[in-house]
Amino acid sequence: TDPGSTYCEEYRSLRTHVLHRSQRQKLQSIVVASVNPSEGKSVTALNLSWLLAQTDGVKALIIDSDLRMPSLADYLGIETDRGLSDVLAGTCTLAEAIVRLEPSGLHILPGGEARADVAELISGPKFKEILRGAREMFDFVIIDAPPLGIFTDARVLINHADGAILVVRANRTRYSVLERLLEPLPKDRMLGVVLNQSE
Repeated sequence: TDPGSTYCEEYRSLRTHVLHRSQRQKLQSIVVASVNPSEGKSVTALNLSWLLAQTDGVKALIIDSDLRMPSLADYLGIETDRGLSDVLAGTCTLAEAIVRLEPSGLHILPGGEARADVAELISGPKFKEILRGAREMFDFVIIDAPPLGIFTDARVLINHADGAILVVRANRTRYSVLERLLEPLPKDRMLGVVLNQSE
């Protein structure tokens, strides 16, 4: 709502960082994760995707992979009865589930119906096939992941993707917890940390 704000400039800086890294290394699919809920992960993923979609010649997709509590469609006011869980279940194709946001040019794969067996679904070959299809259709695929501190899903997603960004909230995310969660993650895939809501 305020494209000239300092807040928006920070997101543009994040986009520039991602674009520069993608020129130096194969970087097409990026997981955006957090330690806990309500740390700004989904908003960061959405704004990064949105700005990538504004870049000349770039097609961007955001995937809501938090299938226990899919929220991006509601956040954006999109009404759809199809999403990632439906593609995983084989009841629709990837192309049928993707929604294009006008006039931004951003594409979204909503979560679809909430499911409990998320870790099993995204660990299997079907999710790899979906991600491979998304990479063929889009220049950048941003994956909004569940919180690292609660579920193993984000760890599985990071192993599937080319890179990962971790969102932490100032005065809320505990450093000791962050350090513990970062330890088993593949260091070569970690692109950096976004410090959210800092003064």
